[in-house]
Amino acid sequence: MQGEKTSDTPVSSPTEAPTTLVSRVDSSAQLQSPLENSEPMLDIHAPDQTVHTWKDFFIHIATIVVGLLIALSLEQTVEFLHHRHQRHQLDEALQRDGEANREYIKDDIAVAQGIMDWALGQASALEHAGPTGPLSLRHMPPGIIYSLNAGVWLSAKAGGLTSLLPAGAQNWLEDMDNVYNQTFVSNAGAKGQLNLAYNALDQAIVGHATETHSGDLDLSTLTAAQRSTVVACLRSIAEQARGVMRSLVSYDADNEYILVTPRDQLDNPNAMKRYMEIARERAEAHPALKYTFSAD
Repeated sequence: MQGEKTSDTPVSSPTEAPTTLVSRVDSSAQLQSPLENSEPMLDIHAPDQTVHTWKDFFIHIATIVVGLLIALSLEQTVEFLHHRHQRHQLDEALQRDGEANREYIKDDIAVAQGIMDWALGQASALEHAGPTGPLSLRHMPPGIIYSLNAGVWLSAKAGGLTSLLPAGAQNWLEDMDNVYNQTFVSNAGAKGQLNLAYNALDQAIVGHATETHSGDLDLSTLTAAQRSTVVACLRSIAEQARGVMRSLVSYDADNEYILVTPRDQLDNPNAMKRYMEIARERAEAHPALKYTFSAD
């Protein structure tokens, strides 16, 4: 403040009375801020001792370098411990998601299997019913194919935490995420194609389906051509349900392998043998997935 500066400098003007000077000093003292009165938090200054020789100079430089190295080491240690804690949390969250998905995958495969069996059975029944006469369609078995837990990996990617994991673990988890997207997210994926097959069947029977006392749908008014269309729709549903099953079984094999294998060994050749065993076990548990003619 200007008042403070003038109060510390002798006043030489003869026109200014001493009482006026005292008054200004008192006023400026009352307006001083706490910041001006407070002592500095950290007093950094050069050493009081003057550097006279090269030896003193190098000791001085070495002291500064050692101090910087200690500060950097402490910072890196804190960062390392923080990243290790974050990785531990990420590992635990991924493990919980994977363990929960074991049951969800099992339930989804059972529903998809039921849809496929229903569609194939109804297509065969309609074909045997002939082009005319009574015709009924049973309702689909109850059950919904729900999406799996995939939020932890998505959050890790959004937060830039995936780099905390080994490269092999990142690759496996990203591949599994791609299978998830192709199954549940993309409209061109397995679940999207199954929904399109449902819509096609709905359009084929709209205006011709009458619910009976048993809960079946009476389709007797369908023409021969319309019955063929319904049969084709049912076979398409069966094939799309099998596509969902194949994706789920693939996801299941990846998920199980990641759960039972240390993160830093996922790309190990010996561990890969374990993956092939898991994949074969999963495929053999669902014979309906095997094609008579297939490149797989």
